Amino acid sequence: MDVRLILEFLRDLQQNNSKVWMDKNRARYLAAKDEFQKLTAHLLEELRQIDANLANVSPAECIFRINKNDFSKKGEPPYKDHFGAGMSPGGRHSPFANYVLVLSPGGKCRAGGGIRKPNPKQLELIRQEIDYSPGELESILAAPTFRAAFGGFRGEKRKTAPKGYSKDHPAIELLKYNGYQVLHYFTDQEACAPDFSDRLLALYKEVQPLHNFLNRPLTE
Repeated sequence: MDVRLILEFLRDLQQNNSKVWMDKNRARYLAAKDEFQKLTAHLLEELRQIDANLANVSPAECIFRINKNDFSKKGEPPYKDHFGAGMSPGGRHSPFANYVLVLSPGGKCRAGGGIRKPNPKQLELIRQEIDYSPGELESILAAPTFRAAFGGFRGEKRKTAPKGYSKDHPAIELLKYNGYQVLHYFTDQEACAPDFSDRLLALYKEVQPLHNFLNRPLTE
């Protein structure tokens, strides 16, 4: 799993983001993609030992395409500047919380988990769960190792209380979030280190209790 090869390819892609360049560097792209798939496969294999819901999920189901959507604005670069994976029951587009991995040069490699943009029904159910069990989520977020790894949620946050909840609700600051994702960033040097996959797995173990909390109302 050669992360350095991946980042070197992506660094060059950022500076030459065009179909002409990609066509000329197709072999490099395929080599980088293969390394990313190997890393994702390794992480999935290890994650299955702590999360049985990933038992039948393949790397191909988790890895996002590097091509931007066909409806990208005219004049925008045709390719993303990163490789990404969302490891979740059902793959990258699953409604459930996913273990996130993004490789991008320039100190933008990141990993974590949660649900970045729940749809309105999902968000309603998650907020209900927070309303029912605010102490459980607060305990997850307050754990010293969790705080050291992630800090807190990175999702967008409302300025006012969501409909149906009082501004005096004891968990109002948690209820204001429109997404529930946590991330940890790595320098390029850290991402290329031999212990990178071990550090990723340690982060995923920290985020698993959050996944259990977020997924519970979505499966009942």
